[in-house]
Amino acid sequence: MICPICNALIPLKVSCPDCGSVAEDEGRWSDWSGPYSPYEAAGFVGQREAEVADDAICQHAVRCIRCGAPFTVEIAAWHV
Repeated sequence: MICPICNALIPLKVSCPDCGSVAEDEGRWSDWSGPYSPYEAAGFVGQREAEVADDAICQHAVRCIRCGAPFTVEIAAWHV
């Protein structure tokens, strides 16, 4: 399974929950969650935490380009 956002297969189109403006992807949330996170094997939230149904989820850090509000979005991984 692969994340379509991490692999640049589709653009991330998400709006800020605070002001409604366009937000931009800042990478996988796990890359921001610890000092060695970018060097660890890529995993999915559904596998690291308490399995979220049967679908693998890749959680991304996102920031609003207008107000700067940070938030996360969950991206469903593709079966290949």
